[in-house]
Amino acid sequence: MTTHAKPSPSLPFSSAGLQALHDIAAAGAGAGITVVCGFPAAGKTTATRLLTEMLNPVVLDKDTFAPQLEESVMSELNGNPHDRDSDLYRRVVAPHLYAALVQQAVTIAKRCPVVVDAPFLGYVETAAQRGLPLADYIRAITQAPDARIRTVGVDTDTDRIRDRMCRRGAERDLPKLSDWNTYRTTVLDSGLARTGPSVVDHVITN
Repeated sequence: MTTHAKPSPSLPFSSAGLQALHDIAAAGAGAGITVVCGFPAAGKTTATRLLTEMLNPVVLDKDTFAPQLEESVMSELNGNPHDRDSDLYRRVVAPHLYAALVQQAVTIAKRCPVVVDAPFLGYVETAAQRGLPLADYIRAITQAPDARIRTVGVDTDTDRIRDRMCRRGAERDLPKLSDWNTYRTTVLDSGLARTGPSVVDHVITN
């Protein structure tokens, strides 16, 4: 039996968004992988926490998966341990990190439900270019064609993203905030904002 926790009134999701999360949890209760993706500070962590209360899964969070490795590699490559947005990071580090993340999710999901919390922006872009749903692209990457995967895109407006970054004070956000106009133009207002909803199974707006 699935127990639905009562959400706090301060949560950044509308009643429709909360109901959608409840429906996703009910449909996936007890099995498979739920991928929660979207821009940094879009609300993925809150969505993951709500799903965790309902599913009792193993949670794989990209931010805590291998942060020391990311920081040490980027320090060596360009001197910026918190760079997560450059072409260098996307080309050299992100593909291997995400491959390890989703492969671990598939392995764990053979025994219990898993929620993966990560932007997946590169995967979203590649899936769209190949005309694939994000879930199918992850199955291809992990060579797990029968894996039960559902994808949830979390969306919000750019002003709210900036406000959350300012409030949470994470070092990884400093490069974005220090040149906000460039980040907003090249990432938040890029084609990814339209591509994401086209490849995920569910879109939750907050």
